Amino acid sequence: MKRSRSSSTTHRSGQRRAVSGKRAVNRVQPRIGAVADIGSNSIHLLVAVTDGVHLSPLTDESIPSDLGRLVERHEEIGGKASAEVAAALQRFHDRALQLGAPSLSVVATEPLRRATDRTKVLSALRKEIGIEPTVLSHEEEGFLTVLGLLHPHDRSRALLVGDIGGGSTEIVSLSPRQRPAAHGFSIGSARLMARVGYGDPPKPREWRALRERAHAAFSALPSTEAKRLVLVGGTATRLLKLSPTTLLTHTVHQEDLALMGERLSSLTAAEISKRCAISERRARLLPAGLSILEALLQHTEVTDVSVDRGGIREGVIIAEVRGGATWRHELGSLVASHRSA
Repeated sequence: MKRSRSSSTTHRSGQRRAVSGKRAVNRVQPRIGAVADIGSNSIHLLVAVTDGVHLSPLTDESIPSDLGRLVERHEEIGGKASAEVAAALQRFHDRALQLGAPSLSVVATEPLRRATDRTKVLSALRKEIGIEPTVLSHEEEGFLTVLGLLHPHDRSRALLVGDIGGGSTEIVSLSPRQRPAAHGFSIGSARLMARVGYGDPPKPREWRALRERAHAAFSALPSTEAKRLVLVGGTATRLLKLSPTTLLTHTVHQEDLALMGERLSSLTAAEISKRCAISERRARLLPAGLSILEALLQHTEVTDVSVDRGGIREGVIIAEVRGGATWRHELGSLVASHRSA
């Protein structure tokens, strides 16, 4: 749902020039979009100029959140955390308007999908700050991830797009002969860490427990002919930092996974944080994230793994420009017609 400013915003010519490149059929006049995303590990704001195809970020910022852990342990968000969400959204709303966005859209993912007090939290947000987040389904989250990819990818062959989040993992299957299909799995880095409770670094038996739970989570993943996987999201981009090679190429090979596992088995989160410029809080999640990636590859025929930037926030901005007020009903068509290499 959106919260708007009371008066309209005039776009400056400099902002109109912020998105560059050749004109495409599905482009529109550049405009500023803003979206906040309530996730398991953070509450994130993106404000960007877009023409419906590309984005030029004006700000991309986040506030750490423990919503995923709270819901995993207590099945609810609670009043204190709800108030913290309200404060973050108010701050992000003000920031978005300062940057020229006419309104702020807010979406929520796994924590609010699962929380038993979801209705109460949504009502409180609507009452306190005039914003009620749109709670995305697994399918919507997956489709938005595809729309939000920052680079085009060849769709003449089957392709998987995945986002390993804090509370869930979304996988979208793209094929030139079929409509896009999105699948959601109730496993993410924060959720898996809460369930296994591994040490720092994990012990061998804890690695086994992580991998067994991750492998079981993908048992319902439909078979696919795809050999390529494009990953987005914080887990994937932080795993890249564990290996100089992957950080340079943004591709991941089997030997890279082995090196990542070795480092996460021998270094503490504090040491990972210092060496790889990752927050210690995020570094603690990486053994779980790596286990999920390994399990996903075991359940597919993928041999080519790459990491892109972008995701659901970028996807929301693109979807609103191209699909208008009914973008949620148009997501499948938007993904099917979205740009390819």
